[in-house]
Amino acid sequence: MEQSTDLQDVRVVHFGLGLLGAAMAHDVANRDGLVSVAAIDASPAREGHDLGEVLGLALTTGVVVDGSSARLRDIEADVVLFAPDGDRETAITDLELLLELGLNVVTIMPELAYPPDDSDDDLAVSIDTLAREAEVTVLALDFSDGLLGTLPLVLTGTCSTVERMTVSLRGIAATNGRLSIADWARGLGIALGWNFDDLDEIEEPQAGVMRGHHRIVGSIGGHETLIVEVSAAEAGAAPTLSVDILGTPSLSLTLTGGGNADQAVATLGVNAIPAALTGEPGLFTLADLPPVHSWTSLGLMHADHDEDDDDD
Repeated sequence: MEQSTDLQDVRVVHFGLGLLGAAMAHDVANRDGLVSVAAIDASPAREGHDLGEVLGLALTTGVVVDGSSARLRDIEADVVLFAPDGDRETAITDLELLLELGLNVVTIMPELAYPPDDSDDDLAVSIDTLAREAEVTVLALDFSDGLLGTLPLVLTGTCSTVERMTVSLRGIAATNGRLSIADWARGLGIALGWNFDDLDEIEEPQAGVMRGHHRIVGSIGGHETLIVEVSAAEAGAAPTLSVDILGTPSLSLTLTGGGNADQAVATLGVNAIPAALTGEPGLFTLADLPPVHSWTSLGLMHADHDEDDDDD
């Protein structure tokens, strides 16, 4: 079947141009099928400057960084890459505005990136409700998603039973934000139907890195069911991810390579744009969606047709 060539670029808003926001904007600038239409950042060092200048690109984009989110009311866009640098309350207020404006959002916000617990249940429910009412999708990511992703969960697709899983990452720790390894482990357990009796967490310095060794152990009935370990790599050593599954059948996989968590989660955010554009309305985490993967050109947005023609 011949594919339609009547397509338009996906229009992207960058909200927050700190380390992660800038990394996502760099990726967008190098992708076919995406075009930046607005950038919001309250920093005086960035406000009023061309996005290309802020990103250190050798070109002028024509997109001037604005310090106020109010300008978005006049912008036609398809998705917002939301990487707030400010306090939580300001970030939530800005996110609520984006939803009220009917914009799909990919956000790096740990508070929303995992199944809610009692302390933040109201926040997750509120954002989910707003997104459903606005008929848009919010995908919330955390730095641990960049480190660990959904690969361990996907590997269990060929297992009829899983009795124990060990996930070990030796690599570069994130330089920004909080690695929610315990939350990631809890989310993995929920996806597998495991209700942990205990979820123990140990953090230790290693190789001069604070929290260089981070270990989570989830137990059911006194038996260790899930072990997640993240440790700093030795100087010059390539990052490695190992997943060992005891089950039917048992599986073991080791991957070598990859970058740090900050760059990984930034790339993950851009790769998740198709999921945000085609997903159902509401708040979702990475594990809720089909596997997010790399792409070379979206081809998702069909050019708008004249409404008068549609009415004839």
